[in-house]
Amino acid sequence: MDKKRQFMFRLVIGVVVITAVIFLSFKYLLKGPPFIKVLAIGLIAATGYLVVDNLIKKSKENE
Repeated sequence: MDKKRQFMFRLVIGVVVITAVIFLSFKYLLKGPPFIKVLAIGLIAATGYLVVDNLIKKSKENE
C-alpha cells in the first residue's frame, strides 16, 4: 500500500472508532447519574485525542 492510501485507511478506522465511542456514550452512559455523564464526556475527549495523536505520529513516522 502506498503512504496516502495507508493514511486514508487509518483515518477511516479512526473516524469509525470515534463515532462508535460517541454513539455508545450517548446511548448508555449519559442515562446515568451526573458522575457517569462526566466520565462519558471524558471518554469521548480521551478517545478523540488518542486517535488524532496516533494518526499524527504514524504520519510523521512514514515521512
